[in-house]
Amino acid sequence: MRHPEKDAKPPNRRRRGGRSHESFPRSDLLTRRGILLSFLMLLLGGVCLAQIDEAREAIDRGEYVRAVNILSETLAKQPDADAYLYLGIAYRRMKEYQKAEDTFTEGSKRYPDDSRFHNELANLFLENNNLESARSALRRALVVDPHNNYASDQLATLDMSTGDVQAALRAWNKSGRPVINEILNNYYPSFSSWVVRSGIAFDPGRTLRYSEWKTTESRLFETDNFTNVGLELEPIGVNDRYNAVVRTTTKTNSPADILFGLVKGLPFQTSYLDLWNLNNSGINFNGLYRWDADRRRGGGGFKVPLPIGGLLSLEFGSLWRFERWNLSPTIRPELLPKAHLIYKATAMGIGVKHIPNYRVELTAGFIYRNRAASGELPQVYTNNLNTGQFNAGVNLYLIDRKYQNQLRVTAFAARRAIIGNTQFTGGTAELDNRVTLSKDTGTYFDWAIKGGTSRGLLPIENYFVLGIDAPTTENLLRGHRTTLDGQYGAGPIGSDFVLLNTDFNRRLKTIPFFNTLNIPYFVVKGDIFFDAAKTWDRNDVFKPSKLLLDTGVGLRFETPTYSFNLIYGKSLRDGNNVWTAYYQRRLWLN
Repeated sequence: MRHPEKDAKPPNRRRRGGRSHESFPRSDLLTRRGILLSFLMLLLGGVCLAQIDEAREAIDRGEYVRAVNILSETLAKQPDADAYLYLGIAYRRMKEYQKAEDTFTEGSKRYPDDSRFHNELANLFLENNNLESARSALRRALVVDPHNNYASDQLATLDMSTGDVQAALRAWNKSGRPVINEILNNYYPSFSSWVVRSGIAFDPGRTLRYSEWKTTESRLFETDNFTNVGLELEPIGVNDRYNAVVRTTTKTNSPADILFGLVKGLPFQTSYLDLWNLNNSGINFNGLYRWDADRRRGGGGFKVPLPIGGLLSLEFGSLWRFERWNLSPTIRPELLPKAHLIYKATAMGIGVKHIPNYRVELTAGFIYRNRAASGELPQVYTNNLNTGQFNAGVNLYLIDRKYQNQLRVTAFAARRAIIGNTQFTGGTAELDNRVTLSKDTGTYFDWAIKGGTSRGLLPIENYFVLGIDAPTTENLLRGHRTTLDGQYGAGPIGSDFVLLNTDFNRRLKTIPFFNTLNIPYFVVKGDIFFDAAKTWDRNDVFKPSKLLLDTGVGLRFETPTYSFNLIYGKSLRDGNNVWTAYYQRRLWLN
């Protein structure tokens, strides 16, 4: 019997005259098969590419059904990223939106490194006015490809169209854009006012950063020359360059505007005379007169922008006050017989404000008060001693994202050795915070904590007063009034205080006003608030308050720079109700 292993011949046995069939090495056979397989793959790939080109041409001609049939056949034979992409595009052109979305989604899962699917999903969502889903798709495209200029352009354009300049510029800035070609003012190469030219914090030929635009916006709003300030970016089609269009709406001094100023404060027995941007100089005059018998005021001042360091703001003016105070709700019991006083003074002041960057605002000033108070409380200077008071402040914008916060610090001091007859020091610190809950619905949660302290005997006008003082107010405690029967002294008073304000507010309606009466629009917001506060007095004139807790609801009518508030507030400590209105300069401009 033969043994199979002994009879087996070596596979590489050579024969004369050449090699037999079995003499080919195994590797050669694999190579031939690989070449054949590669040839077949190229052949199929060429057929696939030809079909995709045919389908794309059909889409261009509007033959969407034919394109769907071709691409569906292609995907059945050999899946391809382009086939998924153009099939989704064909479905979108046919308004088969769900099929288009499913196709793009499937393609993005099969080819996770291809950002085109997210781009096309964004186009699909935009076509259906689903802005939030479009933003999400574009953000996913940038995660896949951080240098995807199409996605960053679309995301920035979308954000610009909704007024979110911050998000738009931050999206562009990731790819080093937009590079500014030319700066226009209201689409003209010449500036409507010299203050616009001086306030701009960016230059042509450089990438525009969000901080530079925000600084420009802050400077222009601070002049009080404009009812609205905005930015548009127009591509010029050359090397990713854009023209920056700074849009400004200048305040006017029409007879209707002046009449509105005279009558808008009638509920508070106050008239205003405002003259804006006199002769296009950038200079404003603002005056008021309050004829309330117990709280008279009158005066005016000028606000002058200076072309120094990016629009330094200079203010100077004078204010006369005649007020009756009834301190019986807040004064210590042993001082009740001395609770009534009269405060009279003529104050002259000057101050400057500088915004080197929107994150930093610096202020300094001086006020001289020629006082003529009368009463029986020498502890609060119910006499004719005059005050020379120096002021300084800084506002630091610390975080500017979905969570924002600002730190505002002020200090004041009076020194006999310099000017005046009084001597005291003090200051306040305030941390303001905002959490954006939803940009689409304009829903925010705001909270602020503020404290103040002082040293030395204080004139009555330098004490910290908490509560609502219509039409303007400084230390908001919205379940308390600062007045009783029209006289000051009802609100919590002290040389030291702490105050917490919290607000949950949401946009209800935006009402265009088309700059009528210098109002471009109103944003109507609903507001729910809660306040807490406590006061102390180092000079033992006023009673330390209990822990004060106030809550309530209100409506806000916001312009780009101011907020008019109608509120109902309730003091949880004593049960008092407050129905009132007040206005204030907006802290958050976004």
